[in-house]
Amino acid sequence: MKLTSILAILVLALTLVACGKPAAPESAKSEGYGTTHEGQPAEGRNALEE
Repeated sequence: MKLTSILAILVLALTLVACGKPAAPESAKSEGYGTTHEGQPAEGRNALEE
């Protein structure tokens, strides 16, 4: 029982470490918002509504 508790806590701790923080940049600039990674405007369902 004690070993099971230790393993459960270990798995929880490793999960929290692996997930970490979100990958989004902390200070995202709005100038590239709505563009593809190549800087072109998004098309189709990804296009921004105006």
